[in-house]
Amino acid sequence: MSGTARNRFAKKYGQVFLRNSEIAEFEASLLHAHPGSVLEIGPGEGFLTGILLERGFTVVAVEPDHRLASFMRTRFASHLEDGRLTILQESVLDIPPSRYESIIGNIPYMITAPIIFKIFDLDFGEAILMVQKEFADKACAEPGKREAGRISYSLRLRADISYVRTIPRVFFNPVPGVDSAIIRIVPKQVPVDDVKAADDILRRIFSARRKKLGSIFRGIPHDYAEMRGEELTMDKFLDFCRIIEKNEKIRD
Repeated sequence: MSGTARNRFAKKYGQVFLRNSEIAEFEASLLHAHPGSVLEIGPGEGFLTGILLERGFTVVAVEPDHRLASFMRTRFASHLEDGRLTILQESVLDIPPSRYESIIGNIPYMITAPIIFKIFDLDFGEAILMVQKEFADKACAEPGKREAGRISYSLRLRADISYVRTIPRVFFNPVPGVDSAIIRIVPKQVPVDDVKAADDILRRIFSARRKKLGSIFRGIPHDYAEMRGEELTMDKFLDFCRIIEKNEKIRD
């Protein structure tokens, strides 16, 4: 595929293409389940796909761009025939639930959050994802710290998440306006009975971030009423969710 064609489709799909083999090899080396099944999000022209196949993984590659999917089918025809590669020409947001040992991919900036939360509909052991650095900083920020936001809490309800490495923008083509980062996500048992209710509490807290909790929620203990949401550690947030749930049951 020519550079012209690649650039023409970059805006539509939010595509940038990693062009550094050392970083791609590093990404692949982070996968613990080997050999195993890997869902690759946004393989592009198969730069990382080829490395995964060389390392013995079975890959399901999700690529919505029909030109790139066609290119992949030609490039990896033998792997398609032997069953070690499957190409799904659709958005990862539309794929049905399934089981994968691992998930990996360089995530389009414009739909990072929807993709991150979509993967929790799947059954997987770990995810190694390249995302915009600003998103990674927020996602990995420790709850209770000023840097933390709604997404910091929401992700930690569902997973252990860690910041692995910053990737400078110069290693991509076309060169984006921001740096990227690799993060690791390992799902865990959700520590609340109703994760949707917890997400709604987060929405209410962070839509009025500068307000004290007592101005947002009625009938809560004084020590919580005097706090702002961003001051909650993860343990305190989970305790706060239980208080809200108890209050709602009493009102019912």
